[in-house]
Parts: sequence; structure tokens; C-alpha cells
Amino acid sequence: MASSITTNQKTEQPAADNHESGEYEKEFTPKTAKRKISRSTVITALIVIVLIGAGVAGYFIYQGTFYYQTNNAKVDTVIHQISANTTGQLLRLYVAQGEAVAAGQVLAQVQKGPLIRSPIDGTVTNVMPQAGDYVSAADVILVVAKTSDMYITANVEETNILKIKVGQPVAVYLDAYGRNFDGYVAEVASVTSTKLSGTVSSFTTSGTYTKVTQLIPVKIKLADNVDLTNIIGTNATVKIRIK
Repeated sequence: MASSITTNQKTEQPAADNHESGEYEKEFTPKTAKRKISRSTVITALIVIVLIGAGVAGYFIYQGTFYYQTNNAKVDTVIHQISANTTGQLLRLYVAQGEAVAAGQVLAQVQKGPLIRSPIDGTVTNVMPQAGDYVSAADVILVVAKTSDMYITANVEETNILKIKVGQPVAVYLDAYGRNFDGYVAEVASVTSTKLSGTVSSFTTSGTYTKVTQLIPVKIKLADNVDLTNIIGTNATVKIRIK
């Protein structure tokens, strides 16, 4: 009789274990395991992705069609580097850095040399030596900038230059100010930067040649009244409306 009771107890035990195991699985099975993503949700997500991609592509196509943009641009003006023209002692400087000067105004005098005069109306942007220093004929002693005619010079690739026309509106971002200003294309050069500067190009008669995309300067004037006299040479980004 005792043996029979023992056998029954052993037989009933697995049932309890199975019941507890089932409760454990129910308790710890994530609810999301039973969720199914509907077909309509998948289709909606794909449509949204396609629309976003199309929108981004359309934006870049629009920008490339109607605008030309480059950050190869700087605040610029005509700069005159004035040399001593003779060797000797710098007897006197008549102007200081930052001073406005008129064309023909005496700027300096070198021993046994003619008076040095300003070639333009402008501003003295740099004074190299001091009075009493010994200078040679080739030494630059003063720099005068034509601050009455400030502009932005943008270097445009030859592959895009025919898109640029005088009068086209331009948005000019000046790094120094950290904001955009309105402007317009005032002049398009007819020669490349390398020809204007006298830089040796990649052309060679030795039989080897490396093609380099040439840059052509484009002069851009600001429509807004902005003081550029103290930021000559600083960086700019231009966005030209070409259509």
C-alpha cells in the first residue's frame, strides 16, 4: 500500500512542474513577441522613405540648376605695395597705419631719393619699416588699399564660368560677420587667375601634361552698406542665382 502511494506522488509531480513552467513562460514572454507588423504599416514607412529621398534629391537638383555656390571667395580690393625705389636711410614717414590718404599725397622720404607719394585715394593698411631704418630699392615700405571700392572676389571654375553673368543676384556669407548679405555680380574676368597673377601654369612642352581646372575671378559687389575696410582678405561664401 505504501508503495502505491509513493508511485502516485511521483506520477503527479511532473504535472505540477509543467503548470509552473507554463506560468513562467507566460510571465516572462515579451508581449511584443505576439505582435505582428501590418502590411499597411510597412507600405506607409516605405512611402515616407521614398518621399524623403525624392525631396532631398529634388532639393539638390534645384540648387544645382538655379544656383552656383562656392566658398573660394574673399573680401578684396586694389592693393598697392609701395617700395622705396632707392637704397638708403628712411628719413621720414608722413603717415601711420590706418590713415586715409589721397592720390599724390607724400607718404615717405628715403635718403637721396624722390618723395614717395600715394598712387591712389585709399587707406594705409601696413607700414613695414620705421623712420631711421636702412632700406633697399626693392623693399616694400607701405601698403595702400583702395578702400573706397571694396568687393568680393570669387574664383569660379572654368566649367561653370559661362553660367555667370553680370547683374545676377548673389547671397554673400561673410565669415567675419557670421551672416548673409545681398549682392550682385559686377564683373566677370576674361582671363584666368593664373594668367592675371603670372603664375606658371601646368602647360609643358616636354610631352607630359597634367590638366588642372582653371579658375576665373568674378567680382561681386554688396548691395548692403557693409564696412569691409578692416576685413580685407577674409573668407566669404557666395551663392549666385544663375537662372
